[in-house]
Amino acid sequence: MSHYETDLWAMRALLLTALIFSLPSAWASFKGQLQSSTDYYLDPIDDRIDRLIPYLQFQLENRAKLGAGIRSQFKFMGFSNLEAEGAPEQAFFDLSEAYLGRRKGLYDIEIGFNTLNWGVVDLASPSDVVNTTSLFHPVRPLKRGAPMVRLEVGPESQRLEAVYIPWQMRPQIPSPDSRWLPREYLKNVNVGTERIAIPDFIEYSVLENETLDRALQNNAGVRLRSHWGDLDTQIFHFDGAAPQPKVRPTITLDATTSEIKAVSPVGLTPVTYRVRTSGIGAVWARESFITRFESVYQHTVSNDPLLQPWSWTNVIGVETAVDVGTTSLTLLAQYYSSENPQSPDNLITSNYRLFDRTGVLGLRWPYSDGMIWTGSVLYETESQGVFATIGFDRRYTDTMRWGLSYKDFSAQEEGLLKTYDRNDHGTFDLTYYF
Repeated sequence: MSHYETDLWAMRALLLTALIFSLPSAWASFKGQLQSSTDYYLDPIDDRIDRLIPYLQFQLENRAKLGAGIRSQFKFMGFSNLEAEGAPEQAFFDLSEAYLGRRKGLYDIEIGFNTLNWGVVDLASPSDVVNTTSLFHPVRPLKRGAPMVRLEVGPESQRLEAVYIPWQMRPQIPSPDSRWLPREYLKNVNVGTERIAIPDFIEYSVLENETLDRALQNNAGVRLRSHWGDLDTQIFHFDGAAPQPKVRPTITLDATTSEIKAVSPVGLTPVTYRVRTSGIGAVWARESFITRFESVYQHTVSNDPLLQPWSWTNVIGVETAVDVGTTSLTLLAQYYSSENPQSPDNLITSNYRLFDRTGVLGLRWPYSDGMIWTGSVLYETESQGVFATIGFDRRYTDTMRWGLSYKDFSAQEEGLLKTYDRNDHGTFDLTYYF
């Protein structure tokens, strides 16, 4: 079966499941949201790269109780980058949830499309491996729903969860005209040299998807959660497709100049591969603070020089609240430490390498009933890179919110944040709830 045929089969299954599960949901009312988000980038880069990029996104969802402990849940979303020249960003749809569930005694089972998060830390969790990702924008990744059977057994103090995904949804990379693809240099892309210069304007083309070791078939995992007073713990193992693909570049080199330079276009082959991930996590909740911890080891089943053979990631975070007048300011501090035997490239699919040796500070301040301020600073020590963001979200009416934010990227050494440092941008969001 070709990649096209398997993707077509998956889409047909998605649409059929949406139809089946929307029927019981029709007995209750739908709700949803429509969001317009516009990014304005300060650096023009090139006349052929857009500075003003509008996005549209909608979401429909519904929950219904059907009696005798049976419930249905439905969530469908659509997304469009209105400036994208083609797939997949131009028009993307995903069925995040469409399942029937039943709880009886110590058993709880769900069958249908679902989206799970096994992570316990905020921002970026190495334990969040059950679903794949559409990585169109590094700050706003979209998690894909997957057809699965999910079973939970046991009392609330000790709960065993098992998940089986017969066919995982394929992770995706941006459209070829994305600002988030390298525009100045390529680093560590396995062509015999560490650094390749890029001409004044480079074109990319996305080639046919490659799947190794049937990575999209028969994904499965188990997780044991325990509750001990102030302490919650978990241990898990998952065997399946890596949440993000890798990219295999096809590059023609021009070695006649003083530096090795890529010749346009550069082909990008999205590679979906199989990994096995094992990890532990803990949340310790006290009156004045919450401590979160994860330790995750990932082994790559697929044997290919392109792929990281293994990784080990640890993260610890502390969250607390401080009274500011009549409001409460939430503060967050996290530190990530990862061991990886290979040097990272600077393609967007290596986004997880931003957390090799990284500290994060964040805040959330509900200034008033209708306004929330947020801010964060990420410092990555390998490239001495900084990603900072600040913004607010304000309620305009009961059904409408708007917000402004600004994001800044900078780095001293070449790497992913240095690749992004011409993508500083402001964002205006307008959301309508119905």
